Amino acid sequence: MMQRIGLAASVFVLTACTENGVQSTPQGVVQKVFEVATSRNYGELSDLCAPEADQGIQQICDLEDASQADQDRFSEVIAKGSIAQTQIKGDKATVNLTGEKGKAAGKVFLAKKEGQWYMVSSE
Repeated sequence: MMQRIGLAASVFVLTACTENGVQSTPQGVVQKVFEVATSRNYGELSDLCAPEADQGIQQICDLEDASQADQDRFSEVIAKGSIAQTQIKGDKATVNLTGEKGKAAGKVFLAKKEGQWYMVSSE
């Protein structure tokens, strides 16, 4: 039963991401980060940051040019994460994250520009 729920959730996320693009929802952007942590296709992160993104978030978008050690560290930690809750207020969104064993793992703040969502900062 849980496997079916997980599969249904995955199909929903993939459908939401592909119909209008990854950046059509804040969850789509963050889910893409998790997917890249597993696939290691770091170039797919380059367009997910807003121009005003803070240094920490910008480092995620620049991972394609990072050292192998930094890429490995990112993938090891981020691949264990998931989305817990999303709050959207106009053109701003907060995505709460959980890490290993479902513990709170921080937040990602996003902004919507010209219909697309971009990462701005995190805590």
